[in-house]
Amino acid sequence: MSAHRSLWPREHGAYAQLLAPLAMALVVRTPVAASWLLAAAAVCAFLANEPLLVVLGHRGKRLRETDGRRAAIRLAITAGGAVIAAALGLVLASRDALAVAALAAAPGALVVVLAWRRAERSLAGELVAALALPGAAAPVAVASGVAPERALVLWLAWALGYGCTVVAVHRVIVRHRHPASRVDRVAAAALVAIVAASCAVVPALAPAVIVLPLSLVSAALVIRPPRASYLRAIGIAYVVASLAGGAAALALA
Repeated sequence: MSAHRSLWPREHGAYAQLLAPLAMALVVRTPVAASWLLAAAAVCAFLANEPLLVVLGHRGKRLRETDGRRAAIRLAITAGGAVIAAALGLVLASRDALAVAALAAAPGALVVVLAWRRAERSLAGELVAALALPGAAAPVAVASGVAPERALVLWLAWALGYGCTVVAVHRVIVRHRHPASRVDRVAAAALVAIVAASCAVVPALAPAVIVLPLSLVSAALVIRPPRASYLRAIGIAYVVASLAGGAAALALA
């Protein structure tokens, strides 16, 4: 009998996109019960993604036939846990946290729609995910007492930084098969501009430091792309950049 296929999310970069902002949201202020519940809801929703794709048949008909029942059980547990934790967290959260949670739910719902349409791996789909995943940290931070305006700025910083990573990884994959094009030159120029802008605004807007290491690594990858076989190493570099950006933002807070 063959071993069961893992139902953990396969998009490894998404772990950093969710967990680094969540970790920062949980340490920037002392978390309360609502904070922990909303964070747990976000993690459960994230873990529901892979079994959902298997149940929908997006990982292949054969896998749905062999692991569909197991995936359906995992989906019921994780999705149910997300709903229960979110409901309890929202009941305990402040009105500001409720408003921010409603705002963060919009890109999250769009991710589900894109997954349903098999578009979650497209450039547009991954850019939406780069917005949705760090957005889960915004209501967690507000529930802990962070001002909504600051939580939204932090969300924007994480989303911009991770958007840079998505563009860079897509260009690395394209360059594995094709020579450099105008798209690469435009992407490189845009990423360098984001690096420069981040450096310029950090003194006045501390959360911009989150963008700096992520955009810097991304610019380097587009300017001098490695082979696509180095994607795992690229992922590790982005995890380090996420931790560095988050730690620097906390230090400047």
